[in-house]
Amino acid sequence: MGLSLAQLGARSGVSKAMIAKVETGVSSPTAGLLGRLCAGLGVTLSTLMIEAESSGVNHNPSQRQPKWRDPVTGLERTLVAPASAQSQVEIARLKLPAGTVVEYSLPPAHWLRQHIVMLSGVLVFTIGGEETRLEAGDALFAIIDRETRFQVPPEAPAEYLVIQEPG
Repeated sequence: MGLSLAQLGARSGVSKAMIAKVETGVSSPTAGLLGRLCAGLGVTLSTLMIEAESSGVNHNPSQRQPKWRDPVTGLERTLVAPASAQSQVEIARLKLPAGTVVEYSLPPAHWLRQHIVMLSGVLVFTIGGEETRLEAGDALFAIIDRETRFQVPPEAPAEYLVIQEPG
């Protein structure tokens, strides 16, 4: 995007030193850090993953779906279906360990339309201070334009799909 480290740092709230460490592979980013960087770049995490791991394949066999794991929280994110020229919809499967909290304190630069479909466990989704408890089989739609928080109670892990389209 032609941004300097200082410019991206100012837009994302991440230090130049940390951006350089992530860029060179010296440090593995957390979900929160990636969220802040994506907000500063004005892209979704899925778009960032596509750019980083793009293979040009339209068919996404499960064994080739890009996976990312947050080294701090244990969040595991699999890009099931990336956006393409034919569809801007992205589908990701997320797994959060029991007792995990993931916060995105900066909203994306461009709001997103997001569906969350629970596969298993319980997830407490908070957007702008409004909390919703989701259980297996539940679905939620939200316009992601404020800070968000994902919390899994300590009893069991949670797994869910995120179906996302640009705002």
